Amino acid sequence: MEKKPNSIQNEDQKKETAEAAEKAAKAGMMNRLYVHFGQKVGIVEWTKLEPRFERNIEKLISYHNIIFNMVDAVERQVQIVPKVLAKKKVLSEPGENPWEILGGWLNYLSQVQYQGQHAKILEKYSMACGKTCQKEVQLQKRTRSHLIKKMRMYTGDESHELNVCVEQLKLILHGIDDTRNKLKSAKTTKEVKEKGEAYRINIRAFNDKAYEVQACIDEVSTVVSVHQNELLKFAREVSVFHNCVYNSLNEVILRLGYSNKPVK
Repeated sequence: MEKKPNSIQNEDQKKETAEAAEKAAKAGMMNRLYVHFGQKVGIVEWTKLEPRFERNIEKLISYHNIIFNMVDAVERQVQIVPKVLAKKKVLSEPGENPWEILGGWLNYLSQVQYQGQHAKILEKYSMACGKTCQKEVQLQKRTRSHLIKKMRMYTGDESHELNVCVEQLKLILHGIDDTRNKLKSAKTTKEVKEKGEAYRINIRAFNDKAYEVQACIDEVSTVVSVHQNELLKFAREVSVFHNCVYNSLNEVILRLGYSNKPVK
């Protein structure tokens, strides 16, 4: 008998796993009580999994939630307008950046409402606002595209995949219960063969999902280090941005002939 290539075997295995989870869901097994976890990852014994595995899953989901909140907090540092973030964006629409709006109003006042030295002061500050707007837009773009790119991916696709895996793990575990009970009640050789095959498929599907979840747990130590580095990069760039804002405004003060006198 010709042996299937590994890639085909893997695809068949994934298909079996998905079908097992789907059958369990359609059977209404989610209405049952929550199961308790048993002895070994991937080894089912009386519908229980090892308690440490359950705790690790809870910690992993908790970490995903922490990073989600962290990403949200980071983006609020570079975009202070709530309605922009509510649209899942970090860049303001053209003409709606707060620095751009402020600069526009200062320019308007310098041309229409004031004259002489006062108009000159407003014009200088308007130009400083324009420069700050450009730097802020650049920081906003880099925040998503470079600085916290992996953190955002972790809370997006990877969080979705984790939720799907955990959900299917629970469904398949209930499916194992059901197929085992049917196997025990089988009366003919044909029934034993059919129910036994269904039970085997559920066991194999459960093992696959358990190993997937465990792989996510195992990589956390590496992921944490990556996320820490991204936060450090972000902190450095935000610090540079705020220094630029200060220097731009301070430059206006100096060019206008003012000096910062120390407070006594």
